[in-house]
Amino acid sequence: MRLLSNKNNHWIQSPVLPLFLLTSIFFLNFTIRIIFSPLMPTVLTDMNLSYDQAGSFFLISASGYFISLSCSGFVSSILKHKKTILLTAVATGVAILCTGLSQDLFAIRLELFAVGMSSGIYLPSGIAMLTSVIDKKNWGKALGVHEMAPNLSFLLAPVISECLLLWLSWRSILIVLGVVSIGFGILFYKFSTVEDFPGETPKLKLLMPLVSTPSIWMMILLVLG
Repeated sequence: MRLLSNKNNHWIQSPVLPLFLLTSIFFLNFTIRIIFSPLMPTVLTDMNLSYDQAGSFFLISASGYFISLSCSGFVSSILKHKKTILLTAVATGVAILCTGLSQDLFAIRLELFAVGMSSGIYLPSGIAMLTSVIDKKNWGKALGVHEMAPNLSFLLAPVISECLLLWLSWRSILIVLGVVSIGFGILFYKFSTVEDFPGETPKLKLLMPLVSTPSIWMMILLVLG
């Protein structure tokens, strides 16, 4: 029994567990934000929406994401990174769950804005937690695994949607994703033994050297182009 207990404790304290949980939370975070794309034909038919109304969903969600990502440092400096990750996983799950329960177009737009706001605070805290628990020599491999989440989301979100639509409505799919996101947030907070620490608030003096670097603007132009 003691040997079995030691093995379980070693597995819980292993950096593989936080890497798996953080990657899963990032995958769910991204999937929740893009799931409306493969579900949109069903949503259009069910709610009798115009294309303009449907397109507003993505603009509203992205607007919330931009705002919260810009302010994420303030959140993590107060809550610390571990609680910030718990907050983003649970809040994003609750927001998309409420979206699935809503019948009114205005309410869905409001909740999608909440989805963007709650999901935007994840990435800085997720990277900070990951690099704190993984040895510096393995950062490249760990970040490579973590950054697979968006690519897997683009690949699997349509597959998940098509498979679940065989048995569930689009509203039920959103509810399922919300519950799973909440569950993974709680699992990370309860079982991950990574040491918590606060984030740093954005400082203008740190931003100025980046703004004055020409290569930064070239990269921005390449991305926008």
